[in-house]
Amino acid sequence: MKDSQHALSFRDVVAGYRDRTVLDGVSFDVREGEFISLIGPNGCGKSTLLKTASALIRPFSGTVTIFGAEVSSLRPAARARLVGVVPQKVESPMAYTAGQIVMNGRTASSGLLGRLLDEDFMVIERSMIYTNVLHLKDRYFMELSGGEQQRVILAMVLAQEPRIIMLDESISHLDINHRYEVLRILRRINREKRMTVVLVSHDLSLSAEISDRMLLMNAGKIVSGGRPEEVLKPEVLDGVYDCELRVQHDPLTGAITVTGVLENGEGTDREARTVHVIAGGGTGIELYRRLSLQGFRLTTGVLNRMDSDAEAAEALGVEAALEKPFSAVGADSLRRALAMVAGADIVALSDVPFGPGNLVNLRLAEEALTAGKQVWMAEGIGKRDYTDGRQAAALAARLLENGAREWSSLHELVRELKA
Repeated sequence: MKDSQHALSFRDVVAGYRDRTVLDGVSFDVREGEFISLIGPNGCGKSTLLKTASALIRPFSGTVTIFGAEVSSLRPAARARLVGVVPQKVESPMAYTAGQIVMNGRTASSGLLGRLLDEDFMVIERSMIYTNVLHLKDRYFMELSGGEQQRVILAMVLAQEPRIIMLDESISHLDINHRYEVLRILRRINREKRMTVVLVSHDLSLSAEISDRMLLMNAGKIVSGGRPEEVLKPEVLDGVYDCELRVQHDPLTGAITVTGVLENGEGTDREARTVHVIAGGGTGIELYRRLSLQGFRLTTGVLNRMDSDAEAAEALGVEAALEKPFSAVGADSLRRALAMVAGADIVALSDVPFGPGNLVNLRLAEEALTAGKQVWMAEGIGKRDYTDGRQAAALAARLLENGAREWSSLHELVRELKA
């Protein structure tokens, strides 16, 4: 299928901002008339993708086409006739009324003198009725609630009568009544006028209900695409969202529901296990947070006082074996850490770098393994080894040979520790 038959096409697009790359080799197609939901965790690149698709950001490399035309080559008026964007938030620097805001949607269709015709006013009124904002037309935009503002902006974009409309989490501000009203509007124009819709959403269940296809993003890449039942799989979602999710299929309606797991899984009758965390330099903060939320008792060390991990441990009430600031691990702090390891059920190593000053912390894991305890190490110690003769990498290899295991994501570690 040629790009001219697609509403939107990305080909090997790398894009972002001056100081960082966000989209990393993104390729996908959206067919004309499709309703697509773009999903993924915060910061994965969804908003940047929409900005790139609407020419607000020029890609570093790759091509973006809208109905076969490269989007960056289109004049603004031509682009406005093809693409309408409802952003997350809109601020009006001028004292515009809601009606005036919606009228701006007809700018690309107005004549040479910028005059609106009767048919333009008919489109404006219809768009405001659709979105239930006609009664707000004489009120100043900035005096409206966040949900009312979003509906006004949606009315403005509908008044453009574009061939593709893109919404950047725009319905998340709406109450449930108006959220479903807006979705019904989008679904209606999608079906009746073959308007292509790309919706960025964090509501996976709602997205599954409304979408023809879904695109799942993570770390600037499209990691899965297809029908909702093909994309919304626990083994895929758990890794992307870094948490445990339940996906349920209603046998009668076919509806897909995605929910998080609130309980920590330990159960009230099971005694909480103790995990000793070996960290440093801020690498342990998320470990402390996630493991404590899952009901584990924690100890940590050896850490240097004033280290960010030491401060986080104190704030969270985690018992820590501490050494003086900027000092190598001494005998007293090591003795205390050994006692903590002896009392722990599991030892977990963060992705902390190892040098001559803290290499002895890795030997704590060796003591734990010798005592028959579980030892989990963040993968890639060899890349974080700053010791002479790569002592840390050699010791880590020996630990793995003797039964220690590696983890690559916090979700994977938590899942294994709960098993």
